[in-house]
Amino acid sequence: DLVSGIRSHKRDTALFISQSIAEIKNELQSPDFFTKSNALQKLTFLQMMGYTMSWAAFAAVEVMSSPRFALKRVGYLAACQGLDQPENSPVVLLTTNLLQKELRGANVVVNTSSGNKSGENIYHAGLAINCLSNIATEDLGQALLPELLHMLNHPSPYIRKKALLCLYKVFLKYPQGLRLSYDKIKLCLEDPNPSVVSCAVNVITELAEKNPKNYLPLAPAFFKLLTSSANNWMLIKVVKLLGSLVPEEPRLARKLLEPLSGMVKSTHAKSLLYESVHAITLCLPYVKKADGSQPANMITVVELCVETLRSFISDSDQNLKYLGLVGFGSLLLSQPRVLHAHPECRGLILTCLSDEDVTIRTRALGLLKFMATKRNLVDLISQLLSHVEAASGEYKCQLVEEIIRMCSSNKYELVVDFSWYVDVLVILAGVRGIEGQGEMIARQWMDVAWRVLPVRCYAVRRSLEILICRGPGGVDVEAVGGGGDAKESDRHFLSEVLPAAAWIVGEYSQLIPDGVDEEGLNTTFDAASTGPYHALIQAMTAPTDAAGMNPLPCPTQAVFVQNAMKVFSAACQRNVETQNSHGMSLEEKLGCSDEELHACAETLMKNLVIYAESTDPEVKERAFTSYQLLLSIGLPSSSNSFVTAASTAATCRGAAETLTYLLTPEPMKPISAKAQKRLAAEGPPSPVSVRDWEKGVDWDVFWFAKEETPWFDKDGNVKGSVENISFTKHLSNSTSGEVKAETVGIAQPSAAAMQPFGDISSAVAEQMPFGNVSNAMSGASIGQAPSTSHQRVGDPFYLSSRPTPANALFGGKGAGMDGGTDDATNAATTRFGVLTLDSGGESEEDSGRKQKKKKKKAKKIQKQDMGVAIADSDDEDDNHVTRTKRGSIGKGDRAKEYANLALVDLTTPLGEDDIMPRNEHYVVPERPPVRPDVVHQKQKKKKKDKEKKKSSRKEKSPTAAVTGDLLGFDAMDFGAPVVDTPTPLPAAAVAEPTLVGSISNPVNSAFDDLLGLEMPEAMPPSVEAPAAVQSSQANEAKARKAAKKASKKAKKKSKQ
Repeated sequence: DLVSGIRSHKRDTALFISQSIAEIKNELQSPDFFTKSNALQKLTFLQMMGYTMSWAAFAAVEVMSSPRFALKRVGYLAACQGLDQPENSPVVLLTTNLLQKELRGANVVVNTSSGNKSGENIYHAGLAINCLSNIATEDLGQALLPELLHMLNHPSPYIRKKALLCLYKVFLKYPQGLRLSYDKIKLCLEDPNPSVVSCAVNVITELAEKNPKNYLPLAPAFFKLLTSSANNWMLIKVVKLLGSLVPEEPRLARKLLEPLSGMVKSTHAKSLLYESVHAITLCLPYVKKADGSQPANMITVVELCVETLRSFISDSDQNLKYLGLVGFGSLLLSQPRVLHAHPECRGLILTCLSDEDVTIRTRALGLLKFMATKRNLVDLISQLLSHVEAASGEYKCQLVEEIIRMCSSNKYELVVDFSWYVDVLVILAGVRGIEGQGEMIARQWMDVAWRVLPVRCYAVRRSLEILICRGPGGVDVEAVGGGGDAKESDRHFLSEVLPAAAWIVGEYSQLIPDGVDEEGLNTTFDAASTGPYHALIQAMTAPTDAAGMNPLPCPTQAVFVQNAMKVFSAACQRNVETQNSHGMSLEEKLGCSDEELHACAETLMKNLVIYAESTDPEVKERAFTSYQLLLSIGLPSSSNSFVTAASTAATCRGAAETLTYLLTPEPMKPISAKAQKRLAAEGPPSPVSVRDWEKGVDWDVFWFAKEETPWFDKDGNVKGSVENISFTKHLSNSTSGEVKAETVGIAQPSAAAMQPFGDISSAVAEQMPFGNVSNAMSGASIGQAPSTSHQRVGDPFYLSSRPTPANALFGGKGAGMDGGTDDATNAATTRFGVLTLDSGGESEEDSGRKQKKKKKKAKKIQKQDMGVAIADSDDEDDNHVTRTKRGSIGKGDRAKEYANLALVDLTTPLGEDDIMPRNEHYVVPERPPVRPDVVHQKQKKKKKDKEKKKSSRKEKSPTAAVTGDLLGFDAMDFGAPVVDTPTPLPAAAVAEPTLVGSISNPVNSAFDDLLGLEMPEAMPPSVEAPAAVQSSQANEAKARKAAKKASKKAKKKSKQ
């Protein structure tokens, strides 16, 4: 019904599914197992459509406990599908006892009419093992590992092989269990059933991929299987495992060559054939003997592999073709010259480059580096360039990487003509869709121009073409087709390549005349270009690159500004050479005229101002420094019609030596990799003093630095005192009053000394964007020195300053709650200004509410991102379910599991801590049995002790009562006559305990006075009194005992 309903509701499928889920929830609450199993089947189908069913995991566990096998199977399937993240589900804990019961039930023998059989219990256990392999966690693995290991001894091979395969999943979650069960897994290799042996081989093969060293002792057993088994599927795993053991034990390689070669010759199974060839390729690097010689059958084995792989590539099946290319890649690692001896294989590989399958093209592309030579490199690269134009996506980027890798391998050993390689890099720089490879192309371009001296001039020429062609008139019209302006597509170059071209032109700018010495080369950036130098400066300082619609990246702008100055320096030097060679044979186009130099200077002064406004600090600093450098050599700040080209050229010629010394003193030289390693090994150089550093500086070029200025004298010493400089003075906000100078023993500089650039307020007022400087300074003249004593008050940067009083910052004594202020408050206000915080018309309550709303909204968004509909209250609709992807283990989690499994060391024996986990309930130990006669004696002894205690208490109680009686009422006879003088007692009576207190007891007297009674004095008892008292007490005790016995007997009779 669910499937047919989904097919019939194509327009409102989501609504129908939501209604169906509501019905399923009601069905899951039914006590009938058939209804629940039917609902779980529907949910399993919906789960395959992308809907989550983790909320029904508890119902799946309930159906799992059903005694019927058909219902139990539905429950186990639903648990496998619903518990997609068992580590985070508490329901998994409920399955521990159930799975344990199912596994133990497989060993229970059921008596039937046909004999002793285990019945269907083994199939129940099989369901439990399948479920455990899907929902295994560390706790489940630790709890059920003993049961799984016990299943390895089960008489049914069905249970043994399932338990073996499940152990691998358990080891991923519980790696320590591998050490505890490794011995039993090894015994399974000798199992009489071949299917169990195949499962054991599969498990060990998968484990060996993580850490092959652990399974080296099993190599003899696997070699025996290799030579004796006829099961192809098991042989595939055996061959793969032995191939992974070869790097750990190289001696195994020579032993495997013969059986593997025989298998290649005899088998017809393609899968086993490929695995055998692949294992041989893994053995070939380790077959050399101790004396360096190769085995006698080495050449035969290699030819056998080549022939087999060639048949794979020539096959029409795409899968076999791909496997053949993979096998060649593995073979060429140890035999790189194989393709040179088999030209037919080279043709097949080149044919694969035109295959429709991109995976086959990628594998064939990786083999080209083994086919390239000095003779065929140009032809091979030309064909690959044509493939680059037709390719797309990731394969296009891989083509570019392979071209560069082939040409630059082993220090450009295959490149004969570096000019050709520069042309290849220029072509690649103009290809669209390979933006990720721009940095690699730029690095190669710079490296070739840096290391290969003969190609530098040509690299400068090609770099000049790339930079100039970006202009509106820079593209050669004949190259485009002679039809007017060039198209935008013809001027496309990767943005990462432009800094490399600018660096080459700037660093080797002295080679520009040689680079442009070619007929037909267009060296104009636009209609205003006057020469190659001017065109380059226009290209590298174009305003559109800094503030246009599509500006260049800031690092590119910084490189452009720096190298534009280098080109200008070369232009100045070339102009000097042109003037010195006047009338000689220097060609006109190779020189730099005064008009071109004037245009270069004018373009720089105009465009550097734009770059100086950049938001990037590197671009801003380079542009501003370059601009100030040009100002320092005497160039005008703006275009002036009265400044002639001759005067500008003369100024530039005078500063040519300085500019050359600062920007391009000498070209950079390459450093080999060995030299860099040697320098790194030697460590950092020893420190150099300032005087040693100044020895290599030519101070004659800095002629302008020797002039006296208002701040420095001719020797470079500072005029005035350092005390005049304050780093803590701030502009005042007040507009009235002036700061008066106070002298504190320090001479104040004059107004002229404080104004080295003249009157700023008058000369620069028009150029200041915020008006006159004098107004901004609030009447404080620049020529006046700041007050030292007053300004230092409260200044933490001076030790002689007095701390600012606390009351000055908070209103002080004179500022009360009514808003009054004093001088200290005004000083603080005028010094730092007034800071106000505007709440924007929003109270604290409103802001708190908004923050709470934002938090709720963020939580709601987070819940939606999780892909699960979470109800915030019980009133919300509980039938809405969000369609999500099935949760699965990520690559990082899986890699972590493999890494933990690889850390297990099976080479060491088990220690005392390696104990099989046991899940047992705590049992209270039973008490040892006691003999009846001993119990009877103990009871008698207890009774005697009780009687003694009671008698002792009764004997002590009268004395205690009398001695503790303050009034002595119990020991007195009120009717006896008062005797003034007591009769003296005999010696025998003195030793007896006294029954009454002293007659002259002050406490008794006090109580007599308090009660107002005339108490008669107690008569001293006679000597016979104690004996009489004791006899009476003994009689009373006997009477009590007799009464107790009588009461007990009466109670017993009444109970009976």
